[in-house]
Amino acid sequence: MKLRRPLFRKYLRVLTGMIAGTLIIASLVQMTLSAQAQRARVDELLVAQSQLATVQIETFLGSIIDSLSWALDYDQPGSAADHAAIRDTSHRLLRKVPPLTQLRFVGKDGCVVMEVARVGVDRGGACDSFPLLADEKALLQSARGKRAAFGRVFFRDGSAPYVDIAVAARGRDGGFVLAQVDLRQIHTTINAIRVGASGFAYIVDRDAQLIAHPDPNLVLRNLDLKGSPPVAAAFAGNGAPRPAMLQDLEGRDVVSVAALVRGPNWWLFIQQPAREAFEPILVSLGATLVVVLAALAAAAAASYVLARRMASPILAVRAGAQRIAGGDLQTRIVVETGDEVEFLAHEFNRMAEALGDSYAQLEAKVMQRTEALAQVGAKVRRQADELAFVNDELNVRLDELALRKDEAERASAAKTRFLAAASHDLMQPMHAVGLMVGILEARIRSGEESALIGKVQAAVHSMESLFSGLLDISKLDSQSVKVELRPVRLQDLFDFVGTNFGPLASEKGIGLRVAPCRRAVLSDPVLLERILGNLVTNAIRYTAAGKVLVGCRRAGDTILLRVRDTGIGIAAGFQTQIFEEFFQIAPHGRNGSQGGLGLGLSIVKRSADLLGISMRLESVPGRGSLFELALPLLPLFAAGAPGAPALAANAGAAQHAQRLQGAFIVVVDDDQDALYAMEQLFTMAGCHVVAGVSSGALRAQLRGHLRTPDLIVTDWRLGTGDNGLHVIEGIRRDCEQMIPALIVTGESAQPGAAALPAHCLLLRKPIGPARLFDACAGLLAAQPTEQNSDQACLLL
Repeated sequence: MKLRRPLFRKYLRVLTGMIAGTLIIASLVQMTLSAQAQRARVDELLVAQSQLATVQIETFLGSIIDSLSWALDYDQPGSAADHAAIRDTSHRLLRKVPPLTQLRFVGKDGCVVMEVARVGVDRGGACDSFPLLADEKALLQSARGKRAAFGRVFFRDGSAPYVDIAVAARGRDGGFVLAQVDLRQIHTTINAIRVGASGFAYIVDRDAQLIAHPDPNLVLRNLDLKGSPPVAAAFAGNGAPRPAMLQDLEGRDVVSVAALVRGPNWWLFIQQPAREAFEPILVSLGATLVVVLAALAAAAAASYVLARRMASPILAVRAGAQRIAGGDLQTRIVVETGDEVEFLAHEFNRMAEALGDSYAQLEAKVMQRTEALAQVGAKVRRQADELAFVNDELNVRLDELALRKDEAERASAAKTRFLAAASHDLMQPMHAVGLMVGILEARIRSGEESALIGKVQAAVHSMESLFSGLLDISKLDSQSVKVELRPVRLQDLFDFVGTNFGPLASEKGIGLRVAPCRRAVLSDPVLLERILGNLVTNAIRYTAAGKVLVGCRRAGDTILLRVRDTGIGIAAGFQTQIFEEFFQIAPHGRNGSQGGLGLGLSIVKRSADLLGISMRLESVPGRGSLFELALPLLPLFAAGAPGAPALAANAGAAQHAQRLQGAFIVVVDDDQDALYAMEQLFTMAGCHVVAGVSSGALRAQLRGHLRTPDLIVTDWRLGTGDNGLHVIEGIRRDCEQMIPALIVTGESAQPGAAALPAHCLLLRKPIGPARLFDACAGLLAAQPTEQNSDQACLLL
C-alpha cells in the first residue's frame, strides 16, 4: 500500500506553512499600507498638478480679459465712446497679445461699430453691415451681468480651437469688446504637465469636446468625450471630483483627477497609468516574494533534518509491516523510542495478532473489496461517457461558431458588394449637380455671383473626387474590377496627364513637365490611367513650389514609369503607412491635411497589385518623392496599338462648345435633373437638342424631325429592360447611319470595350460641362465622312 501522507511530508508542510503564513500575512499588511501611502502620494501629486494647471489657464484667460478692458477705458458712462482711441488700443492689443486674432467693438445698441483683425483690413459701418449671430448676442447679454463671458469653443477651418470672449464696459449704457482668442497657447501648458514617465493632461470644454491634448491630431478630430469614463464622472459629480481609478481614451486603467477651470467652465483632466503609479508596490512585492522563497527553503531544510532523525524507527516499523503484509503474522516489531512511533509499533503487533485471529474472514473481505472495485470501475466508465458527451457538445458549439463566423464574413462581403453596386445611385445626383453648376456659370456673368459659382463648382469637383475614390475602393474590395490586358501607348497616357492636370498645377503655381515617350506596354489601360492619375494628383497636392515630372526609362524588358516631385517628401516611418486607407500626412508647419480622404495611394497600391506591377518609392523629407512602376515592355511595332480610353488632347471647354454649335444632338437619361441639365447645356452651346427619358420616348420625338442626329448622348441604365445600347442601336437602325454615340454611366460594373458598338465612347459619372463638351467635340471630329447629315431617319 502506498503512503498517502508520509510523516516527512507532514512535518515539512506544517513547518513550511507556519513560516510562510507568517511572512505572507506580514507582507500583505505591509503591501496594503504601502499601497495606501502610494495612492495618497499619487492623489496629492495629481491634485497639485491640476491646481497649478488651472491657475495657469485662469491666469492666461484673466490676462486677456484685463487687456481687453483697456479698449473699454474709452467708453465711459456719461460720455460718447472714442472710436479712434478704441481702434488704436485694439491694434496695440493685437501686437502685444498674440492669442488675440480678432476684436470687435459693439455699441450699447448691439451693433458692431468696428472690427479689427490680425489678418485683414479694419472694418466699420452701419449696424447691418456685419450683424451678430444669435450666440454672440447671447454672449454679450451674459457679459453685461458679470463683466466678462466665454462662448463655446469652435474650430475655425478645421484647425486649432478658438473661443469668443465678451467684455462689457462699466455701466449699463456702455458697449462691449468681443474678442476671438486662439487657444493654442493652452497646448504649451498641457504639454508641460508630466506626472511620472507617461502621465499627461488634457482639457475638454463644457460640451465635453476635446480642446487641448499632448497629441494635437486628437484635438483636430473634434472628439466628443461624453462617453469617456473620466469625463462622464466629472460632469455627473457634485462638487470637486476626487482622484479615482478609471479607464482612459484607450481603455487602459489610469488614476485620474479633474479640475474645473472657472470662467469658461472647462474641465482639466490629469491622468497617470495605474501600472506606473503603483510600480513601487510591485517592486516591494518582488522583494517580499524573494524573502518568502528563502524562508520556505529554510523550512524545507529543517523539516528534512527532522525527518532524517525519525527515519530509523519508522523504517523498522515499515519493515515489520511489510513482513506482516507478506503473510508472516508471527512477526513482532521491536521499537524503543518512548514516543508515538513505539506506540505505533505496539499497535502493529496487536494488529498482527488480530489478523491471525481473523484470517478466516479474509476471503469474505476480499470479495467485498472486489465488489467495491467493480463499482468504482463502473463509476469511472460513466464519467468517461459523460466526458465524451461534453466533448460532442463542445464540437457542436465549435461548428456553430464557425458557421456564425462564415455568416459574418459573408455579411461583410455583401456590404462591400452593395456599396459597389450602388455607384449608379450615388453618382447620378452628383452628375446632375455638376452639369447644373455649369449652367449657372454660363448664365451668371456678374463678378460676385460668378466667384460664388466658382466656389460651388470647386466644392462639387471635390465631392466628385471623394465619391470616386470611395467607389474605386469599394470596387477593389468587392473584386468586381476585371483586368483586360492590351497594348497601351504611353504617349497617349502622357497626353492625357498633361491636358487634365496641367491646369491644376498652373493654379498652384508649380510646373508639370511630361517627357515624351514612344514606347508601348502591356497593361489594363483603365487601371493604368487610374494609377498614374492618382500619383500625379498626389504629387501636385503635396508640392507647394517647384515642379512635378512624369516620364519613363527603359530597363531591360521593362519600362520604368516615374512620377517625381519637389514636394514635402515622406519620412521613412510613414512610407509603408501612406498606402493604407484614410492615411494622410500633415505638411510641416501646418495643421490639417491637404484635402481628400487619403484614398489615392491606397487605390494605387491595390490597382498595382491587381495588375502584378512592382512599385518603388524613394523620398527625402523636404526635398520630394519619386514613385516608380515597372511595366512589361512591348516591341516598337506595337506602339500603334490603341492607348488608354481617356480623352487625350483636350482643348478648352469654350472652344469645344463653339465647335458644337449647330449640331443636332439627342439626349437620353432616366434622371430628370440630369436630362434637364444636359439639354440646357447643349442648347446654350447653340445645338439643336431632342431629349427623352427612354429609347421609345426619344424615337417617338424623332418622327417629327427630318434631319439625322449628329450625336447620341445616353445614360447606360434607363430603367427596366432598357439601356443605352438599345438607344444607340435603335436610332442607328432607324437612320441607317453609324451615328457617333457617347454613353455616360455611373455603374460600378462598366461594360468592356468589346461590348461597345463602333464609334462609341464610354465615360464614367460624374462629368462636368467641360469634359462633356470635350467628349462630344472629339466624337464629332472623328465622325465618319460617308454620313449624310441631310438624309432623313427611317423610323420603324
